[in-house]
This record gives sequence, structure tokens and C-alpha cells, in this order.
Amino acid sequence: MIDTHCHLTDPFYAGGEDVIKNMKRDGLEALVTVGYDTATSVECARLAAENKGVYAAVGLHPSELDHENGLDGILPLLNAPKVVALGEIGLDYHWDNVPRARQKEYLLLQLELACKCGKPVIIHSRECDGDMLPILKSYAKKLTAPLVMHCFSSSEEIACEYVKLGFYISFAGTVTFKNAKKGDVIRAVPDELLLAETDAPYLTPVPHRGERNYPAYVRFTIEKIAEERGKSFDEIERLTSDNARRFYGITESL
Repeated sequence: MIDTHCHLTDPFYAGGEDVIKNMKRDGLEALVTVGYDTATSVECARLAAENKGVYAAVGLHPSELDHENGLDGILPLLNAPKVVALGEIGLDYHWDNVPRARQKEYLLLQLELACKCGKPVIIHSRECDGDMLPILKSYAKKLTAPLVMHCFSSSEEIACEYVKLGFYISFAGTVTFKNAKKGDVIRAVPDELLLAETDAPYLTPVPHRGERNYPAYVRFTIEKIAEERGKSFDEIERLTSDNARRFYGITESL
């Protein structure tokens, strides 16, 4: 299995050493640890450089912009070993703790950076489809690497709009929640654009909801996707892992 999106820099993991040490035991061949500000991006890049099967994404999350001043801290990291994506970047109108104008400013700055550096892009999009969709439509032909809608939470109609643009759709543990009602969305995504993630330590899937999340719990997201698509666990595990390798350019695994 490959967890395409987790946060090993969260204090809960105390440096992430135990998660990394137990990857093989947990059935993980690789994971991508994702930065959300300059400090965590630096740490993600370090973890990737020092550990087999660990890859990193670097970027400025829309809810973490109050303590950021430009992209200077992110730029050098994009050339670091095993930094495979720019992200997560985007808009978040749920918490709305950063002015929307500033969120849009940094999203556009980082999309321009993505066009120049040629790295895949990880998009955080929460309760902002009216602004996000037209922005990403305007960049779809400019980007030279793939883009993923991380932890997708919008409608089937919005998913289909992103699929038309060739964007990947990634599902997290939220699809296992009893009130999720995401079957139509899960079935709407073509095989070649489907990814699975945990967003650990957040969004813990059933049957561990209420606890902290771990990258190994991507298994439960894969199980739910398989159930909704009428496939076996092994089929969806292979599919999402192959897609992850292609999306991120992953060549080294455990």
C-alpha cells in the first residue's frame, strides 16, 4: 500500500520515527509526508532524504499563512532529494481563519511556481468550489505535471469537472463515515485518476474513528473504495499504488 498524503511532522508522531520503522510491518511500501508551512516542509524534506520509502511534498496551506511571508522558504526545497510535489496548497472557507484574498493570492503564487518547477500539485479545497474550480480551470493547460484534489469532499458533479481536466481525485478516511454518502463520487472517478490517502493524523477511518490516524489505516479507505466500485481489495490496492507511483514518480519503495 502507498499512503499518498499524511503529516508525519505532526507532534502526535514525535518525529515520525515509529511510523517509518513500522512501515514494512504495516504493509506500507511508501508514503508521502506533506508540509503545510515552511517549517513542516523543511522537516518533511529531511525525513524523505533520510528514510527509504518516504517522500515529501512542500507548500503553504491556506490556513497557515498568517506566519508566512512569501515563498522563499519553499523554493530551495523543491530541488531537494525525494521532494516529489508542491503542496498542500489551496483554499479553505470552512475555518476561514485567513482572509480569502490572502488565500487566493498564495494559491495563485504557488500555482505559478508549479508551472515553472514542473512538480505535481496537491490541492486542499474545502467549501470553496465556486472559487477553486474556475481558478484550476484557468491553470489546467499551463501545468506540466499532474494535479490531485486531496481528500476530496465535494459532489459527483464537481468531481466530474476535475476529471475532465485530467486531475486526480484522492479519497481519505471520510469515505468510511456512516454519513459520508460518497459512493457515486467514488464510482465516478476513472481508474487511472484514483488515489487513496489517510491525511493522518486527521480524519481517522472507521473502525478507528475517534482515535488518532496512522498511515497504515489507508487500508480502510482502500477497502471502502473497493466495496463501492465492486472490486477486490487487492485490485484497488494495486490500482491506487500504481497511480501513486505514476503521479509522484515514486521509484524507490520498501
